[in-house]
Amino acid sequence: MKGGRLYFFILFAFLIFVFLMELAAPHQFVWKPTYDKYDKEPFGSFVFDDVLSSSVDNYTVVNKTFYQIVQEDSVINGHAFLLSEANLTFNDTDIEYLYKIIHGGNQVMICSDNFPYKLRDTLHFYVNFESYSRFNLKELFINKDRDSIFFGSDTLNPVQIYEVFPQVHPVSIMQGRYQRDNSNDGEDKDEADEDSSTEKTDNMNRMNCDSVETLVWNNHNKPLAVRVFIGKGELLLVSTPLMFTNFGMLDGTNASYAFRLLSCLKDKPLIRIEAYGCHGIQPRTPLRYILSEPPLRWAIYSGMTILIFFMAFTVKRRQRIIPVVTAPQNLTLGFMQLISNLYYQKHNNIEIL
Repeated sequence: MKGGRLYFFILFAFLIFVFLMELAAPHQFVWKPTYDKYDKEPFGSFVFDDVLSSSVDNYTVVNKTFYQIVQEDSVINGHAFLLSEANLTFNDTDIEYLYKIIHGGNQVMICSDNFPYKLRDTLHFYVNFESYSRFNLKELFINKDRDSIFFGSDTLNPVQIYEVFPQVHPVSIMQGRYQRDNSNDGEDKDEADEDSSTEKTDNMNRMNCDSVETLVWNNHNKPLAVRVFIGKGELLLVSTPLMFTNFGMLDGTNASYAFRLLSCLKDKPLIRIEAYGCHGIQPRTPLRYILSEPPLRWAIYSGMTILIFFMAFTVKRRQRIIPVVTAPQNLTLGFMQLISNLYYQKHNNIEIL
């Protein structure tokens, strides 16, 4: 029993030591853009959503596609939708219902540095990659040089210049057919093949754009954010999605960049969509909904913790108390002594013999 207690004591002390070492170790940041509302890493959206929840009225985050939004409310209007993802993929159904949402008088802002081919082909634009790598996010702070991006003037605000890292604006939005050159090595080869195969059906799939307005441009005078007017609604394309993350909110005074773009949504109820990109390929496990809701998530975590403690305290062997058993007395020897004394007192030696 003493050996078992010593074993558990050593194990517990070792776990405490490891915990303290991990607590004292410097935090290693994960430089992968997730845009997830629970992610507190630089390119998550925990801080971003927290700031917007406290500063924007009627702000919600949903995991629904454009199709699901229209099916739940076929006459939805007067809303603004925000979609920020690293890699977006739209199919024909997404494009169809995106057009319905915009044409119904809503505003949609799509922030990405890799717009879906279906969207580019439908709106007749392409992205122009810069010479530096957009994937080199780990070295974001090694090179202290920053670029200037320019936000155009409007009725309330003058032209404003933001100093950002080059990785924040890796692509520019150009009007026209997709043009493949040496600067577009990061593009999918399949998209170039699909581009030529769909050239004949462009007029059938094209959205009717009434006009296009440039909102933000880089120091080479190339657009970084544009507003497309379609029917009663608007589509805003932004190629600086990292500014809509925790990093963007905490990067000095650059947080006003995201808020100025969001001001173009005219104070409408804002809904951020998390159904595309990395969120669109989430595993369909039974625990997915439970882990997505904070109360249910903490309930299952608490239950697992209690179960672990229960197993730890009941794992040791159970043992009953062993009663103390006295050895039986030798009564034969006492009987012989008693008879001997009796015959000795009577001096009857013959019977004793």
